Amino acid sequence: MITAADLLEGPRGRRFLLELLRQFLDERSGPGEHLHHVLFWARYHLEGARGTAGTLFGPGADRPEPAPRDQELADALRAAVDVADPSSVRPVHVLRALADTAAAARYWQEPDGEDVLLARAGLGPELARLARAWAGAPAVDAVVAPSDPAAPWSTVFDGDHGPEPLRSTAPGDAARALRDWRRALQAEVDAVGWRDRRRRVDARYGGEWWSTPPSGLLVTTPSVPSHGPLGVWAVEDDMGWERATVTPVVPREGARVLVLDDADDWAALCRRWPIDVSWTTRRHDWYRTTGRDGRWVTPDWEGVAEANDAVHLSVRCWLRAAGTAIPVSADAASVIAGWTPGSTVWLRDPVPPADVPRAVDLVFDNDRLQWHRSD
Repeated sequence: MITAADLLEGPRGRRFLLELLRQFLDERSGPGEHLHHVLFWARYHLEGARGTAGTLFGPGADRPEPAPRDQELADALRAAVDVADPSSVRPVHVLRALADTAAAARYWQEPDGEDVLLARAGLGPELARLARAWAGAPAVDAVVAPSDPAAPWSTVFDGDHGPEPLRSTAPGDAARALRDWRRALQAEVDAVGWRDRRRRVDARYGGEWWSTPPSGLLVTTPSVPSHGPLGVWAVEDDMGWERATVTPVVPREGARVLVLDDADDWAALCRRWPIDVSWTTRRHDWYRTTGRDGRWVTPDWEGVAEANDAVHLSVRCWLRAAGTAIPVSADAASVIAGWTPGSTVWLRDPVPPADVPRAVDLVFDNDRLQWHRSD
């Protein structure tokens, strides 16, 4: 079960609280409109101060409102939380909130302005009150709480890198993908490392920022009844796909699945199978997103595959720890970046699909994802 502490610990959890509150308020006026207004100007001025704000246009663009005071922001959030009713939240609201939370993640640059605002101490009491309400909502449990990788579904978006369809995979594909990834990463360390030591950590330089296993491996997520797999909804760094193929997958009997349920699990993974990426482009990207300058490691997925058939990152782990600097040792840290919440990455070749692939249309109605099966 997801707890209030799980929703308050990290930036993804706090953003999920806000996005779920928005889903509730979107069908109402009053407190929701005022909170949206105050958040807009608070974010605009915060991002403007660091040179990342967008450009205003339309009537009044030449007369921006002043930045709201912290107390005004806290009051607006309090008024919105006062009317929040967990019993009226449905699974589709939770899925939309999870999708918006994933879409706002950006581990290659400074955190989103709203993520920064939500970390301010002045909003803590109201966020805690909201977390206690949402954590006990049945709809939240129905979507977020399950972390069992059994009965998973593969989601492959049109034009993405995954096996398309699953039946096209051949024996040895997973081992080959892991081996090629390990060699490419070592080549990056060798090629970039000696130059990167001369660069300032805040140099506008970047590249690969994710800490996922290599593309081409099978990735599965659990399915939410009547709404499809989580992998259709919550995607970090999505490319605006409008169509996908989803396929049910039956894990092999006795499959060894390593479950990552919190930051300590990720740290233990990195300690047992580490690769030092301190002098790769991750140094600059992860500094920008976490503010930490130091030694960085990421899991050696080829090594992980020697003892595990798959790795499962629970939604709870993603909410608590994604995008944070996770201590691995006295001088090293790591970042969970690029993961779909609740996903299982199969480090061994997958079994044949349990059914023929099903094409799925991703339809957006007023920027809200609707899941439609086309068979």
